[in-house]
Amino acid sequence: MKTAKFTKLERRVGHIASRRARQQLMQVPWDCFHKAYEEYIRWQAFVLWARTVVESEGSTPSWLDAILRKRCPGFEEEAARSNQPELLGFQLLPWVQNQAFAFAKEEGWLDALVFYGFRDARSKGSWEYWEHCESEWKKRRPKSFPTFAEWRRSALSWELDENVPCTTVTKAVEKYLDFEAVVYWLHPLFQAPTIQLPTHVTLELGRECPGLLDFVDIHISASYGGKSKSWRKLFNWGKSHVLAHAKDEGWLDCVLRHARFHPHHVRLVDYAALWCKSWLGNTTFPYPSLRQWRRDAESYVRTTRS
Repeated sequence: MKTAKFTKLERRVGHIASRRARQQLMQVPWDCFHKAYEEYIRWQAFVLWARTVVESEGSTPSWLDAILRKRCPGFEEEAARSNQPELLGFQLLPWVQNQAFAFAKEEGWLDALVFYGFRDARSKGSWEYWEHCESEWKKRRPKSFPTFAEWRRSALSWELDENVPCTTVTKAVEKYLDFEAVVYWLHPLFQAPTIQLPTHVTLELGRECPGLLDFVDIHISASYGGKSKSWRKLFNWGKSHVLAHAKDEGWLDCVLRHARFHPHHVRLVDYAALWCKSWLGNTTFPYPSLRQWRRDAESYVRTTRS
Protein backbone atom coordinates (compact mmCIF):
# COMPACT_ATOMS: atom_id res chain seq x y z
CA MET A 1 0.00 0.00 0.00
CA LYS A 2 2.37 2.65 -1.25
CA THR A 3 1.57 6.34 -0.89
CA ALA A 4 -0.24 7.47 -4.04
CA LYS A 5 -0.53 10.82 -5.76
CA PHE A 6 -4.12 11.66 -6.63
CA THR A 7 -5.51 13.75 -9.47
CA LYS A 8 -7.90 16.63 -8.84
CA LEU A 9 -10.83 14.42 -9.88
CA GLU A 10 -9.74 11.61 -7.57
CA ARG A 11 -9.45 14.03 -4.67
CA ARG A 12 -12.93 15.36 -5.40
CA VAL A 13 -14.35 11.83 -5.50
CA GLY A 14 -12.57 11.10 -2.23
CA HIS A 15 -14.05 14.21 -0.64
CA ILE A 16 -17.55 13.20 -1.73
CA ALA A 17 -17.04 9.68 -0.33
CA SER A 18 -15.74 11.13 2.94
CA ARG A 19 -18.72 13.44 3.29
CA ARG A 20 -21.21 10.64 2.54
CA ALA A 21 -19.49 8.37 5.07
CA ARG A 22 -19.65 11.06 7.75
CA GLN A 23 -23.33 11.68 7.11
CA GLN A 24 -24.10 7.97 7.37
CA LEU A 25 -21.93 7.57 10.47
CA MET A 26 -23.90 10.23 12.34
CA GLN A 27 -27.20 8.49 11.57
CA VAL A 28 -26.50 5.43 13.75
CA PRO A 29 -25.60 5.18 17.48
CA TRP A 30 -21.91 4.61 18.13
CA ASP A 31 -22.27 1.28 19.95
CA CYS A 32 -24.15 -0.19 16.98
CA PHE A 33 -21.67 1.15 14.44
CA HIS A 34 -18.63 0.20 16.51
CA LYS A 35 -19.72 -3.43 16.85
CA ALA A 36 -20.15 -3.72 13.07
CA TYR A 37 -16.91 -1.80 12.49
CA GLU A 38 -14.84 -4.26 14.52
CA GLU A 39 -16.52 -7.18 12.75
CA TYR A 40 -15.94 -5.65 9.32
CA ILE A 41 -12.20 -5.32 10.01
CA ARG A 42 -12.06 -9.04 10.92
CA TRP A 43 -14.03 -10.00 7.82
CA GLN A 44 -11.72 -7.96 5.62
CA ALA A 45 -8.72 -9.85 7.03
CA PHE A 46 -10.53 -13.16 6.44
CA VAL A 47 -11.15 -12.23 2.80
CA LEU A 48 -7.48 -11.34 2.27
CA TRP A 49 -6.33 -14.59 3.89
CA ALA A 50 -8.66 -16.66 1.68
CA ARG A 51 -7.62 -14.68 -1.37
CA THR A 52 -3.93 -15.29 -0.67
CA VAL A 53 -4.48 -19.04 -0.40
CA VAL A 54 -6.56 -19.24 -3.59
CA GLU A 55 -4.13 -17.12 -5.61
CA SER A 56 -1.21 -19.22 -4.41
CA GLU A 57 -2.99 -22.50 -5.23
CA GLY A 58 -4.69 -21.33 -8.41
CA SER A 59 -7.96 -22.75 -7.08
CA THR A 60 -9.85 -23.23 -3.82
CA PRO A 61 -8.41 -26.18 -1.85
CA SER A 62 -10.96 -28.54 -0.31
CA TRP A 63 -10.14 -27.54 3.28
CA LEU A 64 -10.74 -23.86 2.48
CA ASP A 65 -13.90 -24.74 0.60
CA ALA A 66 -15.21 -26.41 3.76
CA ILE A 67 -14.44 -23.29 5.81
CA LEU A 68 -16.18 -21.07 3.28
CA ARG A 69 -19.29 -23.29 3.25
CA LYS A 70 -19.50 -23.02 7.03
CA ARG A 71 -18.64 -19.35 7.41
CA CYS A 72 -20.19 -18.01 4.21
CA PRO A 73 -23.33 -20.09 3.53
CA GLY A 74 -24.57 -19.43 0.03
CA PHE A 75 -21.31 -18.08 -1.30
CA GLU A 76 -20.28 -21.42 -2.80
CA GLU A 77 -23.24 -21.40 -5.17
CA GLU A 78 -22.50 -17.84 -6.22
CA ALA A 79 -18.79 -18.52 -6.76
CA ALA A 80 -19.57 -21.71 -8.72
CA ARG A 81 -21.08 -19.61 -11.49
CA SER A 82 -17.63 -18.21 -12.23
CA ASN A 83 -15.26 -20.16 -14.45
CA GLN A 84 -12.31 -18.28 -12.94
CA PRO A 85 -11.75 -19.70 -9.43
CA GLU A 86 -8.70 -17.50 -8.94
CA LEU A 87 -11.09 -14.52 -8.72
CA LEU A 88 -12.67 -15.86 -5.52
CA GLY A 89 -11.00 -13.13 -3.45
CA PHE A 90 -12.57 -10.43 -5.58
CA GLN A 91 -16.00 -12.09 -5.35
CA LEU A 92 -15.86 -12.74 -1.60
CA LEU A 93 -15.53 -9.16 -0.37
CA PRO A 94 -18.69 -7.89 -2.17
CA TRP A 95 -20.52 -10.98 -0.91
CA VAL A 96 -19.47 -10.21 2.68
CA GLN A 97 -20.59 -6.61 2.35
CA ASN A 98 -23.96 -7.56 0.89
CA GLN A 99 -24.65 -10.58 3.12
CA ALA A 100 -22.80 -10.33 6.42
CA PHE A 101 -23.56 -6.61 6.59
CA ALA A 102 -26.93 -6.60 4.87
CA PHE A 103 -28.41 -4.86 7.93
CA ALA A 104 -26.04 -1.90 7.47
CA LYS A 105 -26.90 -1.73 3.79
CA GLU A 106 -30.64 -1.80 4.52
CA GLU A 107 -30.28 0.90 7.17
CA GLY A 108 -28.18 3.08 4.88
CA TRP A 109 -24.73 3.12 6.49
CA LEU A 110 -22.75 0.43 4.68
CA ASP A 111 -20.70 3.04 2.80
CA ALA A 112 -19.54 4.50 6.12
CA LEU A 113 -18.63 1.04 7.41
CA VAL A 114 -16.51 0.30 4.34
CA PHE A 115 -14.97 3.79 4.21
CA TYR A 116 -13.77 3.85 7.81
CA GLY A 117 -13.12 0.12 8.10
CA PHE A 118 -10.69 0.22 5.19
CA ARG A 119 -8.75 3.10 6.80
CA ASP A 120 -8.24 1.47 10.18
CA ALA A 121 -4.61 0.70 11.09
CA ARG A 122 -5.44 -3.00 11.41
CA SER A 123 -6.86 -3.04 7.90
CA LYS A 124 -3.74 -1.33 6.62
CA GLY A 125 -1.67 -4.02 8.33
CA SER A 126 -3.80 -6.76 6.74
CA TRP A 127 -3.47 -5.30 3.26
CA GLU A 128 0.28 -4.81 3.57
CA TYR A 129 0.76 -8.30 4.97
CA TRP A 130 -1.38 -9.68 2.14
CA GLU A 131 0.91 -7.96 -0.38
CA HIS A 132 3.90 -9.50 1.39
CA CYS A 133 2.38 -13.01 1.34
CA GLU A 134 1.34 -12.67 -2.29
CA SER A 135 4.89 -11.77 -3.27
CA GLU A 136 6.64 -14.34 -1.09
CA TRP A 137 4.29 -17.25 -1.80
CA LYS A 138 4.69 -16.75 -5.52
CA LYS A 139 8.43 -17.24 -5.09
CA ARG A 140 8.08 -20.20 -2.77
CA ARG A 141 4.83 -21.91 -1.90
CA PRO A 142 4.60 -22.56 1.87
CA LYS A 143 4.71 -26.19 3.01
CA SER A 144 1.43 -25.60 4.77
CA PHE A 145 -0.85 -22.62 4.78
CA PRO A 146 -1.48 -20.77 8.06
CA THR A 147 -4.92 -20.89 9.60
CA PHE A 148 -6.88 -17.65 9.51
CA ALA A 149 -6.12 -17.06 13.21
CA GLU A 150 -2.39 -17.53 12.58
CA TRP A 151 -2.44 -15.32 9.49
CA ARG A 152 -4.32 -12.54 11.28
CA ARG A 153 -1.92 -12.56 14.23
CA SER A 154 0.93 -12.05 11.78
CA ALA A 155 -1.01 -9.28 10.02
CA LEU A 156 -1.72 -7.50 13.30
CA SER A 157 1.97 -7.54 14.19
CA TRP A 158 2.96 -6.31 10.72
CA GLU A 159 4.97 -3.09 10.89
CA LEU A 160 3.53 -0.06 9.13
CA ASP A 161 5.46 2.69 7.36
CA GLU A 162 7.02 3.97 10.57
CA ASN A 163 8.24 0.46 11.53
CA VAL A 164 5.70 0.11 14.30
CA PRO A 165 3.21 -2.81 14.57
CA CYS A 166 -0.33 -1.88 13.56
CA THR A 167 -1.67 -3.14 16.92
CA THR A 168 0.63 -0.69 18.70
CA VAL A 169 -0.69 2.12 16.51
CA THR A 170 -4.27 0.99 17.18
CA LYS A 171 -3.79 1.10 20.96
CA ALA A 172 -2.19 4.54 20.75
CA VAL A 173 -5.06 5.82 18.60
CA GLU A 174 -7.64 4.53 21.10
CA LYS A 175 -5.74 6.14 23.96
CA TYR A 176 -5.59 9.46 22.15
CA LEU A 177 -9.29 9.34 21.25
CA ASP A 178 -10.12 8.92 24.95
CA PHE A 179 -8.08 12.05 25.61
CA GLU A 180 -9.81 13.87 22.75
CA ALA A 181 -13.18 13.18 24.35
CA VAL A 182 -12.00 14.97 27.50
CA VAL A 183 -10.86 18.00 25.49
CA TYR A 184 -14.11 18.24 23.52
CA TRP A 185 -16.05 17.92 26.78
CA LEU A 186 -14.20 21.01 28.05
CA HIS A 187 -14.68 23.07 24.89
CA PRO A 188 -17.68 25.24 25.92
CA LEU A 189 -15.87 26.32 29.09
CA PHE A 190 -13.16 27.84 26.91
CA GLN A 191 -15.75 29.82 24.95
CA ALA A 192 -17.26 31.45 28.04
CA PRO A 193 -16.37 35.09 28.97
CA THR A 194 -13.86 33.78 31.54
CA ILE A 195 -12.21 30.38 31.63
CA GLN A 196 -13.32 28.89 34.92
CA LEU A 197 -13.87 25.19 35.51
CA PRO A 198 -16.85 24.20 37.68
CA THR A 199 -15.91 22.31 40.84
CA HIS A 200 -17.26 18.95 39.64
CA VAL A 201 -15.37 19.36 36.35
CA THR A 202 -12.14 20.09 38.22
CA LEU A 203 -12.63 16.98 40.37
CA GLU A 204 -13.39 14.76 37.37
CA LEU A 205 -10.51 16.15 35.35
CA GLY A 206 -8.21 15.53 38.29
CA ARG A 207 -9.26 11.86 38.29
CA GLU A 208 -9.27 11.34 34.52
CA CYS A 209 -6.31 13.45 33.45
CA PRO A 210 -4.47 15.14 36.34
CA GLY A 211 -1.62 16.31 34.14
CA LEU A 212 -4.02 18.19 31.90
CA LEU A 213 -5.65 19.82 34.94
CA ASP A 214 -2.24 21.06 36.08
CA PHE A 215 -1.60 22.42 32.60
CA VAL A 216 -4.90 24.31 32.61
CA ASP A 217 -4.25 25.72 36.10
CA ILE A 218 -0.75 26.88 35.27
CA HIS A 219 -0.90 27.92 31.62
CA ILE A 220 -4.50 28.77 30.79
CA SER A 221 -6.21 31.90 32.07
CA ALA A 222 -8.70 34.49 30.88
CA SER A 223 -5.84 36.59 29.58
CA TYR A 224 -3.97 33.78 27.88
CA GLY A 225 -4.47 34.66 24.24
CA GLY A 226 -7.71 33.94 22.38
CA LYS A 227 -10.15 31.45 23.86
CA SER A 228 -10.05 29.16 20.84
CA LYS A 229 -6.26 29.30 20.81
CA SER A 230 -6.16 28.43 24.52
CA TRP A 231 -8.42 25.41 23.98
CA ARG A 232 -6.32 24.20 21.04
CA LYS A 233 -3.27 24.16 23.30
CA LEU A 234 -4.87 21.26 25.16
CA PHE A 235 -4.44 19.10 22.04
CA ASN A 236 -0.77 20.05 21.86
CA TRP A 237 -0.40 18.97 25.48
CA GLY A 238 -1.96 15.63 24.59
CA LYS A 239 0.45 15.04 21.73
CA SER A 240 3.39 15.66 24.05
CA HIS A 241 2.10 13.68 27.03
CA VAL A 242 -0.58 11.16 26.04
CA LEU A 243 1.44 10.23 22.95
CA ALA A 244 4.87 10.90 24.42
CA HIS A 245 6.13 7.41 23.51
CA ALA A 246 5.06 7.78 19.87
CA LYS A 247 6.54 11.27 19.70
CA ASP A 248 9.89 10.17 21.15
CA GLU A 249 10.14 7.21 18.75
CA GLY A 250 9.07 9.16 15.66
CA TRP A 251 5.66 7.67 14.85
CA LEU A 252 3.43 10.40 16.25
CA ASP A 253 2.27 11.45 12.76
CA CYS A 254 1.22 7.85 12.07
CA VAL A 255 -1.04 7.85 15.14
CA LEU A 256 -2.54 11.25 14.36
CA ARG A 257 -3.16 10.26 10.75
CA HIS A 258 -5.11 7.17 11.75
CA ALA A 259 -6.91 9.05 14.52
CA ARG A 260 -8.12 11.65 12.02
CA PHE A 261 -9.86 8.96 9.95
CA HIS A 262 -11.19 6.96 12.89
CA PRO A 263 -15.01 7.00 13.06
CA HIS A 264 -14.96 7.74 16.79
CA HIS A 265 -12.96 10.92 16.16
CA VAL A 266 -15.33 11.97 13.38
CA ARG A 267 -18.32 11.49 15.67
CA LEU A 268 -16.67 13.40 18.51
CA VAL A 269 -15.95 16.39 16.27
CA ASP A 270 -19.46 16.43 14.84
CA TYR A 271 -21.30 16.01 18.14
CA ALA A 272 -19.01 18.38 20.09
CA ALA A 273 -19.59 21.25 17.65
CA LEU A 274 -23.37 20.97 17.98
CA TRP A 275 -23.27 20.43 21.74
CA CYS A 276 -20.92 23.38 22.34
CA LYS A 277 -23.23 25.71 20.44
CA SER A 278 -26.27 24.35 22.27
CA TRP A 279 -24.77 24.70 25.76
CA LEU A 280 -23.47 28.23 25.13
CA GLY A 281 -27.00 29.12 24.05
CA ASN A 282 -28.27 28.20 27.51
CA THR A 283 -25.56 28.19 30.18
CA THR A 284 -28.18 27.85 32.92
CA PHE A 285 -28.18 24.09 32.32
CA PRO A 286 -25.86 22.16 34.67
CA TYR A 287 -22.58 21.24 33.02
CA PRO A 288 -22.64 17.47 32.40
CA SER A 289 -20.18 15.02 33.88
CA LEU A 290 -17.69 13.47 31.51
CA ARG A 291 -19.45 10.11 31.81
CA GLN A 292 -22.81 11.65 30.92
CA TRP A 293 -21.27 13.61 28.06
CA ARG A 294 -19.74 10.44 26.63
CA ARG A 295 -23.08 8.63 26.83
CA ASP A 296 -24.84 11.49 25.09
CA ALA A 297 -22.16 11.66 22.38
CA GLU A 298 -22.29 7.92 21.71
CA SER A 299 -26.08 7.72 21.55
CA TYR A 300 -26.47 10.87 19.45
CA VAL A 301 -27.78 10.49 15.90
CA ARG A 302 -28.59 13.08 13.27
CA THR A 303 -32.15 12.89 12.01
CA THR A 304 -31.37 15.06 8.97
CA ARG A 305 -28.38 15.33 6.70
CA SER A 306 -25.93 18.17 7.16
